Amino acid sequence: MTITAAVDGSSLGNPGPAGWAWVVSEECWDAGGWPSGTNNLGELNAVLELLKATAQAGLADEELHILADSQYAINVISKWSPGWKKRGWVKADKKPIKNLELIQEIDRAMQGRIVTFEWVKGHAGHPLNERVDDAARSCAEAYRDGRDIPTGPGFVSTESAESGAGVSAGTLEVSSAAGTAASAATELGAATLKADAASAGEEIPESTTGTEAPEVLLERQFLDAWLQADSRTLKALEAPGCIRIWHNGSLTQGLDGRAPEHAEASNFQVIPVNKLTEDSAVSRATPSVGWVVTYVLTWTGGKLRESSTWVVREDGPRILMHQSSPISAR
Repeated sequence: MTITAAVDGSSLGNPGPAGWAWVVSEECWDAGGWPSGTNNLGELNAVLELLKATAQAGLADEELHILADSQYAINVISKWSPGWKKRGWVKADKKPIKNLELIQEIDRAMQGRIVTFEWVKGHAGHPLNERVDDAARSCAEAYRDGRDIPTGPGFVSTESAESGAGVSAGTLEVSSAAGTAASAATELGAATLKADAASAGEEIPESTTGTEAPEVLLERQFLDAWLQADSRTLKALEAPGCIRIWHNGSLTQGLDGRAPEHAEASNFQVIPVNKLTEDSAVSRATPSVGWVVTYVLTWTGGKLRESSTWVVREDGPRILMHQSSPISAR
């Protein structure tokens, strides 16, 4: 069986509010994005998210044929990165490789898999390309307008690989009914704070004992750890594969890094989302409720829009991605 999927990225301003998407069919697709990113970042992330989604759905052994209108993404993954990898991830001209850590993650995700690429002309009426373009752009526009992010259902289960249901067979259904699970997740977050503090022989910080939502309290725990250079706490809050996108556009693994001076946060907003997470105990994808927390961080150098994507794991809520975006003065 060959899975054919289209991928695309979108950026309003390049850099600007950005989205990524992959589409197998109207019933099988997903999308996401960031408050600020580039077209290239969106294109590459669309490929990575497709690789991860098919692997999590138990389809890593199937051939994957990817349609893309970005020659940059195709060339980076299929032509240029093999040479960079042989040279120890160094370009022939010794210049820095943009989006290096993301490219390396894609390379790891492709190991042992059969993946082919096909360039298709954008905005030329190709059904999958048009659909994936709409999905990526919709995410970018949602971040620009401050609306809920229109993510997709991912792979939907038919529970029977013999049913002839194509790429959907043998995968799990991602439910959009997240109310009860979201409540349980926030309670788990509060319990995690108490357990972590108790195991370290410390008291719960005063900022976590107020009336704010547990999602915000967790975000404040991360923020306090970052501003105080508490690397141990930051490490404990990281989900596997956690990445951080800085205000200058650079991308690093993990949450640790230089913090601004005299920073104050305000305007916390929580957006519930559904994501697929890997359940290592059974080696399959499981539906998991998460959320995105956004807020403004004011410091001596200006203002930043901060955004954390949280996922709920068996060991508690963890941050999958954090992004800092500069807010231009008007």
